[in-house]
Amino acid sequence: TRQKELICVALSVAARCQYCIASHVNKAVSLGATRDEILEAGFVAVSMGGGPSLSYLTELIEACDEFGAR
Repeated sequence: TRQKELICVALSVAARCQYCIASHVNKAVSLGATRDEILEAGFVAVSMGGGPSLSYLTELIEACDEFGAR
């Protein structure tokens, strides 16, 4: 389940959906995902989605901070 949430995090960044990012980061953190794992998922999404996805890493970092990803 944790791995699936990390995949959803990546898909949320690739889809450029701030609400999806927040929701899936929250769920991933609750399942024990680390900040590094969440950011790695985001970086994978950027490698596939390019510049438009890159701008959503800010949303990803803010969600990590908000939901206490360590």
